[in-house]
Order: sequence, then structure tokens, then C-alpha cells
Amino acid sequence: MKNKLIMLVGAVLMTGACAQLPRIDVQAHNNELMENQEIERIRTILNRAEYEQSLQEFRRFEAEKPQSMYFQAARLGEAESLAGLERHGEAATMLRDIYLKTVRYQPEIAARAMYQLSFAYEAEGDDAKTIASLLDAQKLSQHLPRETARAEIPARLAMVYGKSGREVEARSYLSQADRGLMELMTEEKLGDEWLAKTYYQMGSVSTAQVSTENYSSVVQGQKMVQVYLFRSMALNKGVWSQKSLAHLKSTYRDLFSQLNVSAPVNAGTAAAEQREMGAELVDLINQAELYKPVNAKQTNGLQKDFFSYLTGIKVKTEALLYQTRETMTLTPESEKLNSLKREGRMRGPMLLPAKVVPSEDPNL
Repeated sequence: MKNKLIMLVGAVLMTGACAQLPRIDVQAHNNELMENQEIERIRTILNRAEYEQSLQEFRRFEAEKPQSMYFQAARLGEAESLAGLERHGEAATMLRDIYLKTVRYQPEIAARAMYQLSFAYEAEGDDAKTIASLLDAQKLSQHLPRETARAEIPARLAMVYGKSGREVEARSYLSQADRGLMELMTEEKLGDEWLAKTYYQMGSVSTAQVSTENYSSVVQGQKMVQVYLFRSMALNKGVWSQKSLAHLKSTYRDLFSQLNVSAPVNAGTAAAEQREMGAELVDLINQAELYKPVNAKQTNGLQKDFFSYLTGIKVKTEALLYQTRETMTLTPESEKLNSLKREGRMRGPMLLPAKVVPSEDPNL
């Protein structure tokens, strides 16, 4: 009797436990769904370029839910927010750590971390590491969004190879990027806002570390991919077209500013370098003007804004290069002769006596 009672109690307990299991699973599923929605909500803030707010929101999520399966996704968002605030060193450190902690069990996050790492390295001026991170991200392409794997990564490789003077590789990757994008557009109808974002990612070049030494490299990288930013502006869709406008303007502003402070025009060798830099900027501007709509009626507000700004940059660049100041240096001898501080003329010994005395002149 006692054994029967024990068996009956056990059966009841087992039945109760089994009845509770689905309820627990449903609760866990609902929690995960809510956490995923929370991450997506914060990423919407990030995509609006409200980096300070998204940074705080991601950190709050991490503090409140350290055991969440979305914890590393939140850290990825935090790193992207830091990059948006131009805190590239902090972003790079965090992205490397995220990659190492997720590459085995969350490869989707690892792949995105490695791709974002390329932006941090580029902003820090390390083209070799930029290329390496892009190639590593490409190896994980099956875990990346299609547009990133098939269009954005090849375009960014084209840009950085262009900066490195490796034009053959740059042209090859640029063709690959265009082909990948055309394939995506053929496979299904893509929204304009999605396309504007993809173009922005494909055309972004960092000028954070532009200097006299790497000026030509930055210009070449910009020349390779700026067409994508013009395409994004032409779509005139949402935040990404606006960001393309802002990025183009900041790029040309930074390039002109570096040209302006590089050296006085009459400083010999430095003057020649500055004139070469200026010629490269004018050439880049001329290329950009090819993308200006011919019909003014078909020009949207973003395009009008940019090309008006570009005209101002071109005028200032040409004024800087073609001003009528002397650009030839003087030899030390010429400088001494023509200087305002040259020595006064000294009177030499007289060739004739100051006064002729007839009695002393044998000819008189």
C-alpha cells in the first residue's frame, strides 16, 4: 500500500512538472523576443546617428541583462556608437574582443564585428589592418547580410587598395562590387532606403588621419568610390541619403583644410608639394562635377546643397593655387641683394683727386 502511494505521488509530481515545462519555455521565449525587440529599438536610434543616446541605451541593456543571449549584440552596438562618436581606439578594442568571444558560437556577430573593425582601422590610418579585417570578414561572408558580403566589402577593398596605389586590385574589387549590387537588385526589388544605406557604406572614406604625407592616397580612395555617395544622394531617401551628403561635405572640407595649412605657397619644395596636392583636389572636384544632374529640374535638395558647397571649395582651392604671389625661391646671393635689410652701399677709393691744383699738374 505504501509503495502504491509513493508511486501515485510520484506520478502526480511528474505530471505537474511536465505541465510546467511548456509554461517555462514560453516564458523564456517571450523574454528572448522582448530582448531582441529592445536591441532592434536601440539600433534604430544608432541608425539615426544619435550616437550618444544609443551608447547609453546599449550600456544600460548590458548592465541589466548580463546573461542575455543578446549581450554581445548589445556590445557590438556599443562599439558602433563609439565609432560614431569618433572614439575609434575604444571601438577597435571592443570589436576585437567581441570577435574573439563570438567567433565559435555566434559567428553572425563575429562577422559583423570584423567588418566594423575595418572602419575603426581606417579611421586610425592603418590601411594594412583595414585590408586584413575586410578579408577576414569576407571569409565569414555567409554570416553577413547579402549587401555587405556582395557589395560593401568589395567596394571598401577597392577604396583601400586605391589608397595604397594598387590600382589593378582596386579596379577588380570595384567591378566585383558593382556586379554584386546588380545581382542583388535583379534577384528582388529592393527599397530605396535600403539601397541608400548600401551606397553610403560602399562610398565612405575616412579623412580622420589625412595629412600632407597621405593626402594623395586619401584622394585616390575617394576618387575610387565617391560615385556611391552621389547615388545615395540622388535617391533622396531618409537618413542615409542625408548622411551621404554630410560625409561628402566633410570629406571635401577636410581635404581643403589640409591643403590650406600644408605650407605657404612660396616655401620652395613645400610649395611644389602643396601645388601637387591642390591639383589632385581640383581633379577630384572635376570628377565629382560629372555626377551633377544636367537638368536643374531633376536636381533634388541634397544635390543642390552639395554642388553649391563644392563650387565654394573649388573657388577657394583655385584662389589658393593661382594667387599672384611669388612662387620661385631666390638664391642666397639674390636674396641678399634684393632684401629690404640689404647692407648700404659703401663708397670706394676715389679714382681722381677731389680738387685739381694747377701747380702740381705736370700737364698745365
